[in-house]
Amino acid sequence: MSLLDPDFRPYAEALVQVARQYQLKPRVTSTFRTLREQERLYEDYRRGVSKYPAAPPGQSQHNYGLAFDMTAQDLEWLGAVWKHWGGYWTSRDPVHFGAPT
Repeated sequence: MSLLDPDFRPYAEALVQVARQYQLKPRVTSTFRTLREQERLYEDYRRGVSKYPAAPPGQSQHNYGLAFDMTAQDLEWLGAVWKHWGGYWTSRDPVHFGAPT
């Protein structure tokens, strides 16, 4: 979480805290990504190796510290909370929690 944009990070930490409070077993799996990391994930997605979508390098909020991926129980509910707070979330990529687009 320390690599997230300083204005975005408090919201990410708050959602993780909510997930902990409700015992949803949150685990942050990705925050800031380098362009090289994003390229690898994008290629995996294009080849059908990854079940989660990935944007091209430079087009992902992860490249700017404005997104994090988190696994937890009840991602639909956490996504609804995140959207209520003004963030970006979609069931198409349920582990991805991003800044408003």
